[in-house]
Amino acid sequence: MYWLVKQDKKKYAWGLTVVTIIAIIGIIVSQKASKVALQNYRQHQIDAREIERENQLDSTHKQ
Repeated sequence: MYWLVKQDKKKYAWGLTVVTIIAIIGIIVSQKASKVALQNYRQHQIDAREIERENQLDSTHKQ
């Protein structure tokens, strides 16, 4: 992207600024999405353990 912007000598500074801002926004969004995905994964692990514990208790009570 930077190479493409550099080819336009008249609007080089504006193009460089816009591409940089878009890249920074992309990094921030990616970081937040990764954090949310990690939280969801951890909650899924907790939920799975609780379900497994409940199933073990149910099978113990049935015997």
